Amino acid sequence: MSAIASPSIVFVTGGNGFVGTTTVLELIKRGYKVKATIRSQAKADAFSKQYPAQSSSIEWVIVPDLTNEDAMTTATADVDYVIHMASPFHFNFKDSVKEVLEPAKEMTVVTLKAAAKHPRIKRVVITSSFVAVWDLMKDGGLWPGKTFTADDWNPATWEQGATVPNPFFVYSASKSLAEKAAYDFVQQEKPSFSITTFCPPIIYGPPQQPEVTTSNLNTSMNIIYSVLSGQAKEYPATGLPVFVDVRDLAYLQVAALTNEKAANQRYLAISDHWYFEELAQIVKEEFPEQASRLPLVVRTEGPVHFDFDVAKTERDFEIEWIPLRKTIVDTMKVLYAMEKEEKAGKA
Repeated sequence: MSAIASPSIVFVTGGNGFVGTTTVLELIKRGYKVKATIRSQAKADAFSKQYPAQSSSIEWVIVPDLTNEDAMTTATADVDYVIHMASPFHFNFKDSVKEVLEPAKEMTVVTLKAAAKHPRIKRVVITSSFVAVWDLMKDGGLWPGKTFTADDWNPATWEQGATVPNPFFVYSASKSLAEKAAYDFVQQEKPSFSITTFCPPIIYGPPQQPEVTTSNLNTSMNIIYSVLSGQAKEYPATGLPVFVDVRDLAYLQVAALTNEKAANQRYLAISDHWYFEELAQIVKEEFPEQASRLPLVVRTEGPVHFDFDVAKTERDFEIEWIPLRKTIVDTMKVLYAMEKEEKAGKA
């Protein structure tokens, strides 16, 4: 009688965030065990409280500093795969090098160095970003006539990231430099594992992370909530008019662990185009009771902008993207319910 194989173990960084939580839940649904970094026991307890049925499949490891190579080497012991999602993402920094550029690169390189010390690890999946592909200096980033593929790279340099004052440019540079450092590491060090990187644009979809409220939403959720809750009195410009559903990104990242086609490959993870007035129109049609909160919809077309080619992603993963309407309906169901519960709690 043959022994039953134990589940593979996936080491995850950033596992309790917006993308991280959806990815961890997808891993467990697909039969993996998870070993995930977290900054405090309180945050681990909050996750277990929200997901008691899944808690037995997760081992939380407190790692306050993901650039600590010794701590990360210890944390990545006895795992089969790695998904690295953690990266600094905030716009209120004072020192772009020390607070954004260096940590983004170091978190990635240290994760790879730690993984390289464990021959058991077969694949490292890295969540990069479309901003590592996109040149936002071209026509304000809109670049009509351009079709982006996974072969395109943001040309930002370390020096530009350190000197250009635009916070979004700094973030863009950090993602591009960190992803390039990952491929350089694999080429130079030739570890036993291969890597796969995904480049998603703005990420929408129902937030599932613990302790989330309408006042502490992650950046992408806060952008649409501020508009679709009526806080914004007019529609802002749509600066990055492409998106991916967080559930599609989670599916891709988990599928990439064992997909041989994905070894040392880079992929765009983009569902479709969007613009703010389109989101508002969807809300007015699907949630008519919310319509009075929103400004009038006057724009019926998004800004003229670049296109993208995700044929490689669709071919290698056979993915059918979640459409924009479903993404927005599912997201706003959660956010409007959250809002109602919060108001009831204050009453």
